Amino acid sequence: MNTIRQPRPLLTGFSVYKGLGSSIYSLFAIRVINRFGDFVQLLLVLILTIRLGLSPKEAGIFVSASIIATMVGQMVIGMAADRWGKKPLLVLCQVMVSLSYLACALSVALRPTIIPYLILVASPFRGGTAPLTNTMVADFSPQERLPHSFSLLYLGTNIGVALGPMVASLLFARSLLLLFAISAVLLSLSTLLLLVTVPDKRVQQPSKENRQAKVHIPPILWLFFFFIALYALTYGQNSFTLPLQFNSLYGEVLGTGRYATLMMVNAVVVLVCTTLLTAWTHRLGQLVSMAVALFLYVAGYSIYAFCSSFSLFLAATCIWTLGEILMATNSNVFLNAYANERIRSQCNAWMHVFSSLGHSLAPTLGGVVLLATGYRQLWLLACGICFLLGCGYIALNKYLKS
Repeated sequence: MNTIRQPRPLLTGFSVYKGLGSSIYSLFAIRVINRFGDFVQLLLVLILTIRLGLSPKEAGIFVSASIIATMVGQMVIGMAADRWGKKPLLVLCQVMVSLSYLACALSVALRPTIIPYLILVASPFRGGTAPLTNTMVADFSPQERLPHSFSLLYLGTNIGVALGPMVASLLFARSLLLLFAISAVLLSLSTLLLLVTVPDKRVQQPSKENRQAKVHIPPILWLFFFFIALYALTYGQNSFTLPLQFNSLYGEVLGTGRYATLMMVNAVVVLVCTTLLTAWTHRLGQLVSMAVALFLYVAGYSIYAFCSSFSLFLAATCIWTLGEILMATNSNVFLNAYANERIRSQCNAWMHVFSSLGHSLAPTLGGVVLLATGYRQLWLLACGICFLLGCGYIALNKYLKS
């Protein structure tokens, strides 16, 4: 099966999102609300240490347990959704997270010691929301419009992420109870929107003969998942190695401020360029677009390896952010176009699990390399991995065309 390719549209900008259907627009709004209201996860370490008084060791244990629970939730809920339907399970997941956060709000005054455990209870259900939303986007989008649908969903993610931290920091400084309560209310609002505006679309049941034949994830997708894990391993250095490098170059105060500026530039480039890149590159096909993305990472990380000027860091960030946009949109399109619709939720879950695994291992890899060598060698290693991945996507594209 070849990846989706189609002629470049005459119009660019937000016009590429016309005609996607009311369900896609609703899922976009739900993603914006969910990511905007994800206050708890944004400030999890600070909540555990500063507000609840846990030691760094205890907080680390809870954060690690939360990551593991999230991965388990992604896998279990993704597999269950292919059998019982995506919308009912997505509603269940959001309701459970909302109730857990509401219980956290009530516990702030009554029994704050149980809050970490309530957050842990919410983690698997929170993990299940992303693969379910992705699968529903694929279900409601015509195959030729998948690039536009996932581009819109990615844009919604970043709109929420861009606005959420500002509100979260204000709530964190004023009231932990309000932080949990408003997060629960926003999740309830998005759940209500899901119930009212998005129909429950079920996969057409196969014939009796086909039902007896079990559908397996093809080997090509397992290779794709492995590529995603390696990509996440390198991408994770942006949040682990980069702030350490800035503190080393500019000092703790100036380094922290400049790193925050860098991440703001990353968010602005995503919001400005997502629609344009979707219009300009989707005729290349997903695998070629992802190869281009990895080569953009090579260019950006090469600058990180050799520069000390903040203006060059800004330029490098703009370069690899273009790669981030291409990876985020095209990886979802390729997966959902290639996966059998009977196991589409399971495939989305596996992709998130492999991505989470790569992100969780990124600090370990970064720490080991930094202990043995230095920042330049670590970024060059990341460049090498990205270059090999880019070549791998090109080879995979040629294989699928043959």
